[in-house]
Amino acid sequence: MIEIKNIRIRRGTALVFDSYSATILNKGATLLAGPNGAGKTTLVSAIAGSTPLEAGEILINGNDISALKPSRFAQMRSVAPQRRFFTLAFSVAEIIELSPTHLRSSDWLEVIETLGLNQLKSKKVTELSIGQQQRVSLGLSLIQEADFYLLDEPFSAQDSNFQKAILEIIDIRAKEKGVLVASHNTDALRSHFSHEIAIK
Repeated sequence: MIEIKNIRIRRGTALVFDSYSATILNKGATLLAGPNGAGKTTLVSAIAGSTPLEAGEILINGNDISALKPSRFAQMRSVAPQRRFFTLAFSVAEIIELSPTHLRSSDWLEVIETLGLNQLKSKKVTELSIGQQQRVSLGLSLIQEADFYLLDEPFSAQDSNFQKAILEIIDIRAKEKGVLVASHNTDALRSHFSHEIAIK
């Protein structure tokens, strides 16, 4: 379980969250809903350990994330940011190989196939479209074995076919793991999620 307890976060001088609390279960898919600018990305980043808290705490399976060793924290949550910037001209196959084999999920080959990455393996990641790069980023996250998957706007650059493919993988992960998906496109997605957290 992820427990967000009375957190306060600022972005510059702007107060994004103040005494905010929420819970994400260790099984099932949770939709993090809210309009653009509401703080969804900030919250995902805070849970991932990338955005510092001014007050409060975030616990994963009872462990304060601020006290976790990086190697242990990396095994507990896997993150697909809203945009991952690829600056080196590795091929998609080389990018995938950066993920250690012993840390991959047992179905990682099926995930790669479902996301359409086998057809892109020989292409340089820097030459891909934004949507293709997004699927590479999602692939890196979803092939990792983790307790929780944190996906920030995973559908934003995808057509309807790949949106369905991503939802299929989320459904599979949510049977045994906790999945948090931040999205502003809630009307089209709500029926696919067992839980919802709304940020206004």
